[in-house]
Amino acid sequence: MGISSDKYLHFEAVMKGSIHSDQVCPICGSRFRPSDGKRGLECPNHPKSKPTRFEVRYGPRIHRRFTDYEAALQFLTGLRFQEGSGQFDPRDYQVKDRPLAFARLADEWLEVKGKTIKPGSLKPLRLGLGRACDAWGSVNIKSIQYAQVEDFINGLGSLSPKSRKHTLDALKQFWQWVVDRLDIPPLKKWPKLGYVEMAFRDTVDIPTQEAILNDIERNEPFRAWLAVKWLATYIAIRPGEMCGLTEGRVDRERGVLIVPHSKEKRAKIIPLIKEDIEIVRGLPLAFSPDMPFFRHEEGGKWQGRPFGHEQLYRVWKRACARLGVKGVSLYPGTKHSTAMGYREIYTPEQIKSMTLHSTSAAFNRYFQTGGEDLRNLLEGRKTLADAKAPGNKLVTKNGGIGEGQVFNFSKK
Repeated sequence: MGISSDKYLHFEAVMKGSIHSDQVCPICGSRFRPSDGKRGLECPNHPKSKPTRFEVRYGPRIHRRFTDYEAALQFLTGLRFQEGSGQFDPRDYQVKDRPLAFARLADEWLEVKGKTIKPGSLKPLRLGLGRACDAWGSVNIKSIQYAQVEDFINGLGSLSPKSRKHTLDALKQFWQWVVDRLDIPPLKKWPKLGYVEMAFRDTVDIPTQEAILNDIERNEPFRAWLAVKWLATYIAIRPGEMCGLTEGRVDRERGVLIVPHSKEKRAKIIPLIKEDIEIVRGLPLAFSPDMPFFRHEEGGKWQGRPFGHEQLYRVWKRACARLGVKGVSLYPGTKHSTAMGYREIYTPEQIKSMTLHSTSAAFNRYFQTGGEDLRNLLEGRKTLADAKAPGNKLVTKNGGIGEGQVFNFSKK
């Protein structure tokens, strides 16, 4: 039966490499040399004198030590065969530098990713690859195949399904980078985790959300209230993006917010509702368009400095504590709660358009028409905020009083 694969049809004889010993003859001090017509090394003056340590040298960077000549010869023969058949990769045998060690490559990839994504997005990648580094460390990545990956993922049984999924996703991203960068064969398939259901976060109804915003307005700095208010209104913007807005990115003339570097890798143009346009136009102009829009007030210790990522979270939690609202943090209390509340008056497609989880064509349509369609949708939040919820004893803007309603949509 013939062999059809092309890689076996072509072979070149390779005599590269050699076997040496750092020992000398104990009788005359001569270097050991290859035997004439025999296998092994011997002293040219005393043929019965032979070394006990051997070193294979193959090219400038592959040196491997042995205590047995047959093992050294077998290793050298394997290298020659691989090069003759076109399968030789010197990186597989560089023991000192270990260029293909899993942990080394993982560190390189995380350093590259850290320059292009935010710390919050890098954290799950670092955690996932950290678990893989604990398992494989200095192992040559080319030797890791489907079985090893499956055993690794199955061995994460103590983690939640969501954490296991994030680990596998991080591993896939990293592996593709290695395949592209180092030109190594990709894995033919990956383990499947099945459907992983993401739990809903705790949310509040819109009147309760409005009560929290009113409390922040009364008890916290003005710009902190405005930032949280905007998070609850413009649900396409994340807290980190909100804190990153500069004076120049809050366009007072056109009445829009510009988020240039979002998680979606495209700019966000968010039209302000009328009351927010009036607010920003009433604020004094900053001396520089690069000045943070959400910054600490004048006269304080941190005057002019931008809010940190945790600043708005702490403001939200203090207001919740004062009102007795428990278990709802900033992001689900603003974006998710607003999106859930909008279900009463808008279709899923309309809500999706407000989160900007849509096509680029839809995004361009909003921007080119001045964003009036989106502005009208965003104005609808006031309809829900002004409504009195039965039994709600929290103070709302129109005076409604009741106990806060907190909804938990997590699956039991």
